[in-house]
Amino acid sequence: MKFWQKTYLCVLLVFLIAFDIGAYALLQKSYQLNEQMDMSRGVSEYESIDNSLSYILQVFANSTGSTAYELVISGFADNYFAEGVLMEVYEGERLVFSNAYQFESAREELQGEQRETVYRKLDGELWIFVGGSMEFNGLKLVISRSSAYLQDYYNTLISYFITLSVVISVVLSAVLILLLFRLTAPIRNLNKGVRDIAAGAYHQRVKISGSDEIAELAGDFNKMVDAVSTNIETMQKANEDKETFINNLTHELKTPITAIKGYSEFLNHANSTEEDRRMAIDYIHEHVARLDLLSGKLMELLYLKNEEITLQPVEVEALFAYVEQMEQYALQAKQITLVKECGAERIYGDPVLLQTLFMNLVENSIKASPDGSTIHLKSRFRDPHVVIEVSDYGKGIPDKDIEKITEAFYVVDKSRSKELGGIGLGLSICSQIARLHHAQLWIESKEHEYTKVSVHFTASLQLEL
Repeated sequence: MKFWQKTYLCVLLVFLIAFDIGAYALLQKSYQLNEQMDMSRGVSEYESIDNSLSYILQVFANSTGSTAYELVISGFADNYFAEGVLMEVYEGERLVFSNAYQFESAREELQGEQRETVYRKLDGELWIFVGGSMEFNGLKLVISRSSAYLQDYYNTLISYFITLSVVISVVLSAVLILLLFRLTAPIRNLNKGVRDIAAGAYHQRVKISGSDEIAELAGDFNKMVDAVSTNIETMQKANEDKETFINNLTHELKTPITAIKGYSEFLNHANSTEEDRRMAIDYIHEHVARLDLLSGKLMELLYLKNEEITLQPVEVEALFAYVEQMEQYALQAKQITLVKECGAERIYGDPVLLQTLFMNLVENSIKASPDGSTIHLKSRFRDPHVVIEVSDYGKGIPDKDIEKITEAFYVVDKSRSKELGGIGLGLSICSQIARLHHAQLWIESKEHEYTKVSVHFTASLQLEL
């Protein structure tokens, strides 16, 4: 059973119970008031008859001295019989006169001296009996008349009550259904959105206006879906990166392994000359060195992903000097000039990792630069960051490759990379080192003109320089 149906039944049931109880209590109160009025009327009639009959009997007894009251009472009773009032007169236990119905049952109105009023049903019709001691000679008088109108009134009230209850139930049911169907429309929209999203439509969002609890729930649900979608996209991206990484790693391993296998088989050839064997050994050595480089870079990359570092002061001038010293042979081999500018004298970080970062950047610039060119390595303040830049005027990077160039094993020119000994892990390592230093890596480039890689150090310690 749906929520609106449960609400409908509960509200309808509670309202009808409350209404029926209240209406029935009102009905009973109305009937009681009419009953009291009927009893008051009966008492008034009794007192009037008692006074009149007592007076007539007293006059009759005084004038005749006779106790034969039947004829006098009979003549008196005839006057009230036409009005529907019946009379009984008792002397002790003896019935003196009666034009009323006779029945065998307890007669409470004849018990004691006080006046009593009793309702009875005779042949399905309601009658009122009023009895008590008369003022004359201890006689007892009972008058009775039909109160069928009171019974009819009660039956009419019951009929009205039932009719009104049915009408109100129908009207209330219709109003409740329309009202609840309208009020629960946001819940149905939310439910539909949940089903759609559960079916995989993560781009959809629940649209519910207003500021009530349901709207708040819809807003929280949309936030949850945003978080789930982000996590799913992250997981998908991680899986894609992982698959790409494995594919690239497999490819990188396959080439040297195939070469080593081939040259090792060549060495086993009996007819090979000493020169051929030396050539094969050189190629095997070259590919083993490549595998050694690859394994070292991979270990370094895995280490950086799980490492936490402690920031400490690092002198920029000493850092630049170390980088220049380590890349001296590569610079001299291509007659490239490294120009250093230290606008910012100190940064905070891990000295060894910072050396690796800028050695990789300078090494990439050397590979991309033509012979006899210039590479700039400089530090400066760019409020509120400290920035270190490595720029060259070499082959540049196409726009389509800039966003992907920090991914592991990604290389812009695969043929050129093989020639220069690159394996596509340098900038990936640089990106990880920058992340550990709370820094941002920015790459600006124009193909065949220049490339500038900037490292923006944003940690709060850098701002204290």
